[in-house]
Amino acid sequence: MAYQIIDNFAFGLDTRKSVLTSPAGTLTRLRNAVITPGGEIAKRRAFVKVADVPGTFGLAATSAKLVVFGRNVAPPIPAWPFSPSIPLVGLKVPNANPALEQFDYDIFNGRVYLAAHEPGVAWRHYYENTAGGPMVETEGTGKGVYIRTYQAKMYGVLGSNISFSAVKDPMIWTSPASPANGAGSINLAMQDADLESLTSLEVYYNKMAVFASEATQIWAVDPDPLQNVYEQLLRGAGTTAPRSPLQYGSGDVLYLDQSGIRSLKARDSSNSASVSDIGSPIDSTLQAIRLARGDAYMTTAVSILEPSVGRFWMVFQDQIFALSYFPGPKITAWSQFDTGFQVKHVVTCGGRIFFRDFSDGIWVYGGVDGLTYDNCGVEVRLPYLDGKKPGHKKLFQGLDATVSGLWRIAISFDFNNPEAEENICTISQPTWNAGRDEVQGYDSHFSLRFYNEDALAATISNAAVHYEMADAET
Repeated sequence: MAYQIIDNFAFGLDTRKSVLTSPAGTLTRLRNAVITPGGEIAKRRAFVKVADVPGTFGLAATSAKLVVFGRNVAPPIPAWPFSPSIPLVGLKVPNANPALEQFDYDIFNGRVYLAAHEPGVAWRHYYENTAGGPMVETEGTGKGVYIRTYQAKMYGVLGSNISFSAVKDPMIWTSPASPANGAGSINLAMQDADLESLTSLEVYYNKMAVFASEATQIWAVDPDPLQNVYEQLLRGAGTTAPRSPLQYGSGDVLYLDQSGIRSLKARDSSNSASVSDIGSPIDSTLQAIRLARGDAYMTTAVSILEPSVGRFWMVFQDQIFALSYFPGPKITAWSQFDTGFQVKHVVTCGGRIFFRDFSDGIWVYGGVDGLTYDNCGVEVRLPYLDGKKPGHKKLFQGLDATVSGLWRIAISFDFNNPEAEENICTISQPTWNAGRDEVQGYDSHFSLRFYNEDALAATISNAAVHYEMADAET
């Protein structure tokens, strides 16, 4: 008797190849689960609603507090289960009409800096000038839609200009003739026509990456604006999702391109940038979503780092793509989550991930205790495997697996009809010493499927299908 064992899922979700030619260790579906540093599959934790904050807008976070905003008032704060370790604070925003909405924020000197939009009026900037006090409008109003703190200055992009505040003072964005204060702007379209409409910016090693939809410029920026130096153009590498660029790892920047998730990566010791295809395993999935949901949906992407393990998350309105990247054990694995609600903002604070939905609800990943699970509908689907003999029929006889938690296991033999499958068993512990579960089938290929449908933690470590070669084909 022969068997095929799958004991490492290090490649995660990978849709680059046919379900018939994808290698063992890849998955054609990995929904609501992640790959662990050990190459195993673990169910994701729950998204749990913990408060409602009516009469407020936005969501921001410093290292010490979570923040919502009130239009011309300091908003009341509801009962909050994370106090006092992660307080929820309401900050008054002045000069705000009823349509003012948060577009971006960053932290400057431990305080919140907000970029907000009044439709048809202005792109406004506000700063928490005294800790916990009301926000104050800055000279950055009208100078930036998306912002980033770097080298004691605040930077913003609008149109073809990247503007920047005075050194150590984000209130001041106007540069007088004398004395110089470091504030000013650069017209990037003078370097290249593809930079006429800037979308975002992010720190890239010790430089700044400035994005447009079709190109990116790399600048060496300095507190002294006379020392700012244009260094590199990356044509065909841009984003229309302004909140997607995020520094990850040692300095690379991941972002959402038209073709999928890409990375600005240093190609040599000079830190000159090149573009890597780290997201290529899920390109076809993202492209299908773009065709089905439209470009406007893709622009909602927000990138964050999961604090507990350091996974990269790209968060869309109702789903998340998570990258489990662990270089030591050579794991680079994507997976896909359903949120179950519409995400408007997402931040990290105090080692936790918080969300705001479109109905004034605040949610947290993992619940209040960080260990809460729900019945999120985990689905794991392997490609069609063949025991390295695709032209030979096999008599399938049994299955063994190492799992924890409750899993319903099914199998498909017909790669021309991949949605057709047969239930094998439901197990909640390793089967190796308990007698394998029976599998009946006669075909050349098989695809295992695992489903978890309860509200408890669950993992998959390995699985094996036992078979005999058909007599005439041994």
